[in-house]
Amino acid sequence: MNIWEAFLLAAAFTLVCAGYVGKKVIKIDLSGLLPKNWKRAKRRRLLAERRTPLQGAGLRDDIKKSFENVLLPLGRADKGLLPARMDKTFRRNTERQLELLKQRKLCREIRLADVVPVPKNDFKRWNDDGREWRESILQCCALERFASSGGEKLIQETYHKKAYARILQSRHVRNADRVGKKENYYVDRIKVICPSCGAEVELNSQQTVCPYCGGVMQSDFYDWQTEAFEVYEEIGEDLQRALYLLASSMILFICVFLCLWLIPDIQVSLAVGFGVAIVVLASILIMTSRKTAKQEKLPEEIVRYSENYLRSCINESLYQKISDTDLMEYSVGSIILKKVVNTEKTTQITARVYISETYLPEGKKPYTKKHKRILTLQRARYPQRRKSDGSFFTEKDCPSCGANFIPDENHCCSFCGYGLHLNNSKWSLKTTKK
Repeated sequence: MNIWEAFLLAAAFTLVCAGYVGKKVIKIDLSGLLPKNWKRAKRRRLLAERRTPLQGAGLRDDIKKSFENVLLPLGRADKGLLPARMDKTFRRNTERQLELLKQRKLCREIRLADVVPVPKNDFKRWNDDGREWRESILQCCALERFASSGGEKLIQETYHKKAYARILQSRHVRNADRVGKKENYYVDRIKVICPSCGAEVELNSQQTVCPYCGGVMQSDFYDWQTEAFEVYEEIGEDLQRALYLLASSMILFICVFLCLWLIPDIQVSLAVGFGVAIVVLASILIMTSRKTAKQEKLPEEIVRYSENYLRSCINESLYQKISDTDLMEYSVGSIILKKVVNTEKTTQITARVYISETYLPEGKKPYTKKHKRILTLQRARYPQRRKSDGSFFTEKDCPSCGANFIPDENHCCSFCGYGLHLNNSKWSLKTTKK
């Protein structure tokens, strides 16, 4: 069989196999053809007048408030609207963004519509490193607009057909309360009865003032602290399956084509080609799964590992001193651990991190740069071990909320309840390379 006959027969065989598999695993969604899902109709819903960004979205009040605490300050370029409880690194990043927007006399308005909570209208919760975490991811369509402060001039508009809005929050969990594997430690302490006037008061911090009689109530309740916010796009599950099917089809085509060209018997060559393709695909899957399993085991070698705290330390290390005046926003995305080395006193890790930077030049449109780096970081192996020489109880700045305070008897910030780790738990950057 000549090369062209082998090529055509291999292509036909591959198309038949891909069509059969695709019919089983890929669901074709035609809902995008409906008039209500056209870009014009979605844009009309995105630009509809609302008193608040998520008015009418059908979200619970706590989820809605969590998102609007970030969306409102960005939309008005006003630092005064930021929530009191924010991660120190995230606050620094957000305040820099708002300051630059104010200098450029702009605002960054993020509008969301057709909000569908994923997977349910609730927070995903977990605990690690002495903190309780909650995360909400909303599937929606989004419109991001950079406009003048008065809204008269539009600088840039970006439409995201299938977007995800993500908010991440955490709060400190006291050692005394850390009993069993709970998802929520302080859910039953949201409302209390004022001992002075008997009114029901909603708690929002460790010290709450009764709005009826002015009585001050101290509480062990720790309010949620915003750690991260982002709006991003991801390919759909069906599109992802289609890409995997395309890659598998290419491997099948190459194997069948070579066998048809080299083996005279067509039936034998098709069977051998199909078998070789199965072996190649199985080998790739085995190698990939082994590599993934190895990377998933690396965090287990680190005492009290928290990826969110590591991300905060990387953000602080990389952007401690910012020389570029046009840098508006920066973020560390995926973190892939490559190596963990433990000694008696220290833990050293090597990680590949993906970084995104957004710039806003004077008089120009904003643009984003994405790149990856290989970082080497180090910290104490056992971060829970405290200093006992008395120097711990000195006045300092909280690494979480930034308040100046003296740690309490449980080594926690007296304002936000953050469990202090000192420098022995902080990841310090040793080397970096692209």
